[in-house]
Amino acid sequence: MGRDGDSSMLSGNAKLIELRSSARLLADIVMSNATLRAAFFLLPYAGVLIGLDVAAHYGSLTDAELPVQFYLASDRSFGEYLEYALTAAIAVMMFLMWRRARAMVYLANAVLFVWLTIDNWIELHETFGQVAAPLFPQHSAIPVEPSHLAEASLMVAVGAFWLGSLALAVRSIQGRELVFNVALAACVFGAALFGVVVDLLVVWGEQGKVLHAILTFTEDAGEFAMIIAAFLLTVGFFDREYRQKPTGDRAAAAGSVLTNG
Repeated sequence: MGRDGDSSMLSGNAKLIELRSSARLLADIVMSNATLRAAFFLLPYAGVLIGLDVAAHYGSLTDAELPVQFYLASDRSFGEYLEYALTAAIAVMMFLMWRRARAMVYLANAVLFVWLTIDNWIELHETFGQVAAPLFPQHSAIPVEPSHLAEASLMVAVGAFWLGSLALAVRSIQGRELVFNVALAACVFGAALFGVVVDLLVVWGEQGKVLHAILTFTEDAGEFAMIIAAFLLTVGFFDREYRQKPTGDRAAAAGSVLTNG
C-alpha cells in the first residue's frame, strides 16, 4: 500500500514538473522579443478594427449604416485583408520550418493555413455550401438552411483531416516544438469554435436584431482574436527556432573548432 502511494506521488510530481516545464517553454515563446514587437504594432490596429466593427453593428441597429468595410468579416474589408495577411504569413513560416526541420507537423500546419487563406479569399466553403445544399435536406428540428449545414460539414471534414495528420506527425517532436504545436492547435480549435459553432448559432432560426448582432460580433471577433493569437505565437517560435538557432549553431561550431584546435 505504501509503495503504491509513493508511486502515485512520484507520478503526480513528475506530471507537475512536466506541466511547469511546458508552461515555461510556452512563456518563453509568448514573451520573446519578436512576439512583443509584433504585438506592439499589430494589437493597436486590431483594436481599431474591432472598434470599427462595433460601430458598424451599432449603426446597423440604429439605422445609421456605415461602410461595409468596417465589418470584420465582410468580403474585402479591412479586417478580412488583415486575416489574409496573418494566415498567409503563418503558412509561410510553417513551410520554412518544415524545410529546415523536415518535421511533418510543420507541413500539416502550413497546408492548413494555406487552405484557410484561400478559403477566406475566394469563399470556398460558401461555394461548396451552395453546391452541396441538396445533400442536406431541411429538418424542422434543425432551423438552419441546408447550405449552412453543408458549409459546416466541409469545415469539420477539413479539421478532422488536419487533426489526423497532426496526431500522426506530432509523435516525432518534443520539448518546445511540441508545446508550440499544441498551443497553435488550441488557437485553431478556438477559431473553429467561433467560425463553425458560433456561426451556426448566427443562422439558427429567427432572431431579433440585437441578438443577431451580438452573435455575429462574437463569431467575427472571436475568430479574429484566435488568428491574431496564432500569428503572434508563430512569430515568437519562428524567430527562436528558425532565425536564431542557425546563428547559435554556427557560433557553437566555431567555438568547438577553436577549443579543439
